Amino acid sequence: MHEDPPRDTAERNVRMGCGTLLGLFIAGLIGFQTYPSWTSWAMICIVSVVICAWLAVRFGDGFWYKALELLRWW
Repeated sequence: MHEDPPRDTAERNVRMGCGTLLGLFIAGLIGFQTYPSWTSWAMICIVSVVICAWLAVRFGDGFWYKALELLRWW
């Protein structure tokens, strides 16, 4: 992935919001396949949201190309 820093606050917020949605989607996939306890599922949600939002802001389009490539199986 190549670094594509956000150009302004609005773009950073959009990237962070979309990364958050992807993180919740991934947490849902993990949670519904493994059936963890509620506290474990909350931790999965928090960790996946933080990681996806950070990667989306940090790497921009490169992150989305890689994420779509990895989610192509679904």
